[in-house]
Amino acid sequence: MSGKISGVTNSPPASAPPSAAGQRAPAATSSASAGGGGTDSVQITDTASHLVTAEQALNAVPVVSQGRVAEVRASLANGTYKVSAERIANQLLQFERLLPGDSAE
Repeated sequence: MSGKISGVTNSPPASAPPSAAGQRAPAATSSASAGGGGTDSVQITDTASHLVTAEQALNAVPVVSQGRVAEVRASLANGTYKVSAERIANQLLQFERLLPGDSAE
């Protein structure tokens, strides 16, 4: 992924006081409004635009499937809900593999 912002320097603006770690400094006035005559610009890459679109689409999807909740509730109510020990074990193993830890297996 490539992200390019032109005209950026690593030095802080002269009008911005040093801030404590984890805190933001108050917004400094832009050079255009301060009489500097310069302009700042940011270009968003296609990848960033696609990521924003994907994030918006994911935000529209509900976290909980109400249909699935209704199915499980009905199965529990009529006593037909079955627990698969093998499925639970497989899911636990997959989760365990994702965790960082000792490799002394």
